[in-house]
Amino acid sequence: MKKAVHKIIQGDCLEVMKKIPDSSIDFICSDFPYNISNNGWLTKKGDKIVKADFGEWDKWDSQEEYIDFVFQVCDEYKRILKPNASMVLFFSYQYSGWLAYELQRRWLFTFRTPIIFNKTNPQLHYRKTGFRSCHESWVWLVNDGWNFSRPRTFNFLSQSKMKNVLNYAIGENKQSNHPTEKPEFLIGGLIEVFTNPNEIVLDSFAGGGTTGVAAYKKWRNCISIEREAGFIKTIKARQLRAERRIKGG
Repeated sequence: MKKAVHKIIQGDCLEVMKKIPDSSIDFICSDFPYNISNNGWLTKKGDKIVKADFGEWDKWDSQEEYIDFVFQVCDEYKRILKPNASMVLFFSYQYSGWLAYELQRRWLFTFRTPIIFNKTNPQLHYRKTGFRSCHESWVWLVNDGWNFSRPRTFNFLSQSKMKNVLNYAIGENKQSNHPTEKPEFLIGGLIEVFTNPNEIVLDSFAGGGTTGVAAYKKWRNCISIEREAGFIKTIKARQLRAERRIKGG
């Protein structure tokens, strides 16, 4: 089998994606910034209760600016994704359902189903004014413009694995310093479903590099785009560990 290539690029995803040829990507798996760092939410960091402020990369001046940014990115996705190829996008629960509907209404993609990541150890609700956040809601879309065509690639793994509610524990086997890292074993499963070996995966918000490293380990090629220099350093170190592990058998 041909060796996989993980290309790591620092830069703004909108600018970087302009250089990617039309209809060249087999699968997109991207964890968008959630735009929640201005909301005053609380979380626990070590033994301290702090505001859930992930950094400037998760802040927009208004909800309208954030939504406009999402659609700019998705317009590029439409261009570079192969016909009938799939993408799985992660948004805050505030946006995920509406964005999936709106992307379909605009004849860009067909919304197939949500994928729920159930947190078995959710954060406590420190203010006790609402429900604890126990899940992440992702959306599966197909690049066919509301035609409900057969996905370009869909590898049904097993009845036990092909559930759209998947369980994980926050912080379990954490591999990077990124505050919203997703579990590698779950991302790897999505890559197996939607791609075949040596196909190309794109992650335009690479963060700690989970998608790229998971793709590499599954013999898929990946393009990881990340703006923040600190996270680029993390991705490169994580990729090097993956390469050494594979070489070592």
